[in-house]
Amino acid sequence: MPVPKTFRSRVALLIGLCLMMPLAGNADASGKPGRAEKMVMNLRYGNGSAGFYLLEAMRLSKEMDKDLRKALYQVREVDKSYAKSRGKPDSRFLEPAAIKIVQCQERSDQLSKELKDSFLELKESINQTLVSGAMEK
Repeated sequence: MPVPKTFRSRVALLIGLCLMMPLAGNADASGKPGRAEKMVMNLRYGNGSAGFYLLEAMRLSKEMDKDLRKALYQVREVDKSYAKSRGKPDSRFLEPAAIKIVQCQERSDQLSKELKDSFLELKESINQTLVSGAMEK
């Protein structure tokens, strides 16, 4: 019976986490990370952390993308209907608004990419900080 791909990836992730735990920062004699290491580790996840706010911003940017697509579609459809009702089906009365919405979509796309890069950079920086702190001791 083949093992599901998600199961294998989860097992690999858990094994990787177990192997990285000794590198998780300066541990005192009891093996517990210090206050500074805990603060660095808590940046990534948890309610109110920097990672939380970046993930929330990414979620909101996806919602904004969807709303902009809906707005653009609506403006274009109304513009077509209005032009047809005026007897000028090739005219675009609302084209300036549509152009602005398209520009907003492009900026929103760029923002989404920057947010994703920021979150990945935060994760990488946290890992590097914790590993380098463990190597110093």
